[in-house]
Amino acid sequence: MELRQIETFLRIAELGSFSRAAEKLGYSQSAVTMQMKQLERELGVRLIDRIPRGAQLTDQGRAFAFYARELMAVSQRAVAAARIDEGDEKGMIGSLRIGGVESVSTAILPELLVRFHDQHPHVELVVRTARAEALIEDMRDNRLDLFVTMDRQMSVRGLARTLLRAEDLVFVASPALDGLPGTVSLDILSSLPLVLTERGESYRRELELLLAERDEQLHPVVETGNTETLVHLAERGVGIAYLPRFSVAAALAAGALIELPTDIAQPPMWTQLFIHKDKLMTPPLDAFIRLVIEEMGAVA
Repeated sequence: MELRQIETFLRIAELGSFSRAAEKLGYSQSAVTMQMKQLERELGVRLIDRIPRGAQLTDQGRAFAFYARELMAVSQRAVAAARIDEGDEKGMIGSLRIGGVESVSTAILPELLVRFHDQHPHVELVVRTARAEALIEDMRDNRLDLFVTMDRQMSVRGLARTLLRAEDLVFVASPALDGLPGTVSLDILSSLPLVLTERGESYRRELELLLAERDEQLHPVVETGNTETLVHLAERGVGIAYLPRFSVAAALAAGALIELPTDIAQPPMWTQLFIHKDKLMTPPLDAFIRLVIEEMGAVA
């Protein structure tokens, strides 16, 4: 098995096409096909099925892809290690692929990334922001080294979880917004001018479930997946936002937003860090996890 075969296999997996992989790698299509035949013959399994619209990984191919990405990452770290100056930290090289849901990526990750970069400047940090479902699939395909989410306590097959800390959810609004309720309650929730995250997101989902029991629905003025946008909309008096306290802490401290009292029972939400159970624990990955725990704590 050669690294060039693995690289070609991963490019086909990424692009879903032999011809596009050949073009990207600068090979002829026949050379790409031959490499895959040799790799499959050596492994004794079929990795890729040709389909009318391109190429698709078999179950064995998807399983192999996880470790193939590990092999390529190790080879890249080996090259970087040979080139790094003697005075630099041993092992703190290569890249670290980090995923986060929107609220975490905008309010929690930036400070962690700055601190990590200051300590380990030779590690390239690649951040992906998406919904938890997409990040879980990226972890299973080894496209991410870790991801952080905020939700009820989750158990995900094949992934190891570190439970970090419990998070408060708050209703906030501009102090200048007309008609602010004395208390945000279920009785008036469906009639409030709300600015909310997208339907189905963790903490919005909890409100929807509560209202569904009363055969009622939310009717937001604006909904968007961008947490910072929701904060700005609330500051401008567009509506009442429902967000994690860490997302609005700066606006509350500056007086741009005020917290509204509520008698709605808050769901138990937690920030949680996930890695794949079979993931190679590299020095950068270990260092980043330690930094997250140092900053946020860990329960389990």
